[in-house]
Amino acid sequence: MGRLRIGFYGLTGCAGCQLSVIFNEDELLDIIKLFDIRAFPFIKASNDEERFDLVFMEGLVASPHDIETLTRIRAKTKTLVALGACAHSGCIPAYRSFTLKENYEHLLYSKAKDIADVEPEPISKHVKVDYVLPGCPPDKKEILHFMKEIALGKTPKFNHNPVCVECRLNGNDCLLIHGKPCMGPITSGGCHAVCVTGGFECWGCRGPTGDANYKAYIALLKKKGYKKEFIKTRMMMFAGKIQPEEMKACLQ
Repeated sequence: MGRLRIGFYGLTGCAGCQLSVIFNEDELLDIIKLFDIRAFPFIKASNDEERFDLVFMEGLVASPHDIETLTRIRAKTKTLVALGACAHSGCIPAYRSFTLKENYEHLLYSKAKDIADVEPEPISKHVKVDYVLPGCPPDKKEILHFMKEIALGKTPKFNHNPVCVECRLNGNDCLLIHGKPCMGPITSGGCHAVCVTGGFECWGCRGPTGDANYKAYIALLKKKGYKKEFIKTRMMMFAGKIQPEEMKACLQ
């Protein structure tokens, strides 16, 4: 059948998720032989005439240009992968949808005020997404595993356990016991609990896990002394536009 024709593209974002692909270094050089890379901003110019078997799309939709690019690439791609938290959930930029304009207006560049923008949203709000590689940035080993599975013609499998499972495997103390607002119990794992293992709190960048008990989690944080507005902000920060209905109800 030949090598799969793949491309990497970015919308509004920091390009950190694409760098996570490059940071696989030697392992990437081995697996990349199985693919025909037709577009990658850092290493290869894109050709608008190309058609793809697989495209990794980084960034969120935040402008008419993003919508145009996303729609155009989706139309000539068999399989589209949302790469990273911005593409997956809208990430932190999408939080502006849940706050007053005066809370972020001072952050806008004055020269950009005349440039048209749109409601910041994950790419799934505009096109069909086949797979999601979550995280800010996504785990480079997870990207590599995904590419191997695709190259072998398999359906990639993902981790649906909360981050807490990986914390236990790593022998980490529970930060909630120590009074810290860790998002691990309601966040999808697959990151090897890298933040908690490194001494930081989990902020939920991989998005909500499927069976989270939001009511119990909120009650626990309140018991630890955290105010409702703090809890709401922390929970919505990375859930963005993909908040489950159960989460929305608990945050009312």
